[in-house]
Amino acid sequence: MSKKWHILSALLLVAFLRVNAQQNLERKPSQLRANFSVLGLGANYELRLLKFTTLNLDAEVGMGVSYSYSDYMGSDWGYAIVPDFSVGIRQYYNIARREKKGKRIDNNSGNFFTVRGGYMANPIAANDYYEGNYAYFVPAWGMQRSWGKHFSFEAQFGIRFSPVEYENGAINALDARLKVGYVIW
Repeated sequence: MSKKWHILSALLLVAFLRVNAQQNLERKPSQLRANFSVLGLGANYELRLLKFTTLNLDAEVGMGVSYSYSDYMGSDWGYAIVPDFSVGIRQYYNIARREKKGKRIDNNSGNFFTVRGGYMANPIAANDYYEGNYAYFVPAWGMQRSWGKHFSFEAQFGIRFSPVEYENGAINALDARLKVGYVIW
């Protein structure tokens, strides 16, 4: 597992340190959004650090749904409503190309690579099978688009890694986020 971590870290480092000859664009230095996702709601603050790099802070209350089946125990549905806090670095890689093609770049409309770490707190409500209160790490690819002046859409896809060990191993899973946001400023 450690060799995979080293390879993944090296690939992400190359993506983040990639030298791009894109022009300097006028974009907002920061933005605050209220988000509605498929299974939750939250707030997001994005702060520009470098020309195409931003710091992204997320706080949300999300819901997870699961289904399991075992010959011995039968089938069962699970659910949890959980607070989730995360901090990530985003590297946008196609904003200048989008502007050159006449596409929108406001509200950081573009594709990005991100590395985020977070903390999933104890559930507000859950059935007996959910165990919360753990930290995680997610390398992901994402895209962000503007709809009008104040609305945005965001999608992220990655792999969630957690150092927490349970009987069946660590919590490693696909991580997908779909959000519609209202840009406050």
